[in-house]
Amino acid sequence: MIKNIEISRIRPHYNNPRKELGDLTELAESIKKTGILQNLTVVPWFSNITKSGADDPVKQEEMGYIAVIGHRRLAAAKLAGLKEVPCVISDMSYSEQIATMLLENMQRNDLTLYEQAEGFQMMLDLGESVGDISEKTGLSTTTVRRRVKLLDLDKEKFRQSVERGATLNDYIELEKIEDVDLKNSVLEAIGTANFKWKLQSAIDKEQANKNREVLIAELAKFAKPVDDTDGLQYIRGYYEYELRQKNFTVEKRDDAESVEYFYKVANGDVVLYTKQNDVSQNDEGLNTKRAERARRNKALKAITKRAYQLRGNFVKEISNAVAKKKLTTIIEYNMAPMIWSFHSCPPDIEDYTDFIGETPIIKDAAKEDDIMAAFIKNKIAAEPEKSFLNVTWLMLDSEYENYYDWNEQYRCNKQLDLIYEFLEKLGYEISEEELALKNGTHELFAPVGGKEK
Repeated sequence: MIKNIEISRIRPHYNNPRKELGDLTELAESIKKTGILQNLTVVPWFSNITKSGADDPVKQEEMGYIAVIGHRRLAAAKLAGLKEVPCVISDMSYSEQIATMLLENMQRNDLTLYEQAEGFQMMLDLGESVGDISEKTGLSTTTVRRRVKLLDLDKEKFRQSVERGATLNDYIELEKIEDVDLKNSVLEAIGTANFKWKLQSAIDKEQANKNREVLIAELAKFAKPVDDTDGLQYIRGYYEYELRQKNFTVEKRDDAESVEYFYKVANGDVVLYTKQNDVSQNDEGLNTKRAERARRNKALKAITKRAYQLRGNFVKEISNAVAKKKLTTIIEYNMAPMIWSFHSCPPDIEDYTDFIGETPIIKDAAKEDDIMAAFIKNKIAAEPEKSFLNVTWLMLDSEYENYYDWNEQYRCNKQLDLIYEFLEKLGYEISEEELALKNGTHELFAPVGGKEK
């Protein structure tokens, strides 16, 4: 039965998954003209608080009601000046209330990802299983778990990322990072040009942290940790460029039984030393310079390789439809080597299949050329513009040639400048780190921020 209830006696649900009701102006104007066309669903406040059911109608009537369905209509009716609203009084349980509010808002796409996550967590706290939530919402169990996992993130940073237009795929990308603090640091970059860079940097850092633990454990077998390196001879440093590699290994020291070794951990770097009593002050200074130079060079190699990977990943994600729209631009930059006399060479078939991540299965080696030719022809037929873009990209960019560092000293790379120009016309957002490499202001260049004279 539908009953008109005074608005003053209805309160919003204290655990409504939807926290923001949005702009109510248009809805309030509509209600002024036509009234409320769809009733609200409410539960008695008294029974909800005592969890004792509808056993005291007088108390229930005195204490009023809690809205379960129709929070926007309730708020808009207040703005419109209505005194009462049509309601259905339900005796649904607290867990049913949470599920109802969650499902209603999800069906209307009114919940943010974080609000969905909080709603799922409330259902879990009430004894629902992931499978139960999956069945009620129509979402997979994997999706439900991913939503709940979002609650590990910093709430305020998460909210800000939503406001910047973050997508579900952005948060799925965050799952590549295990450490919550690292996730939160990358969360700040979602929705900005720095997101992909920060994401890959965090993945690299996490890998480096794991390898550093392994390295220190191995070094500790034959070397002593030290804080003061005065009088010690630099042997080698282990910097991020090496530590972030998944296949990182620690080389053995054949003379470890006869030579006394030491190691120092500072700012994430691990440096190996040995004792040499006749080290002169000049030699010590030279060792320090060598260590710093090695650190800079390896760090530059690490970030220039990361930049190369991010550029390639961006091109891989471009669809054939987008490539078709940008065909004139692709043709222009395909001809860039000829126009500006840049070094380039057409990719071979292995380069191409490695780049697209696909390769045909070849069971008969004698027919390899024919199989590969047919494979490429089929790719061209299916995605002609995308195939042309891939070939253009492989012809222009190179991990081993397109970098800005040269013996730690900044040198302009006009070909790489042109590549970034091309990417930006395709929609690429250059990160702050890449921009610092591009214009010579990166701190790793020597002197700091210096350009070649």
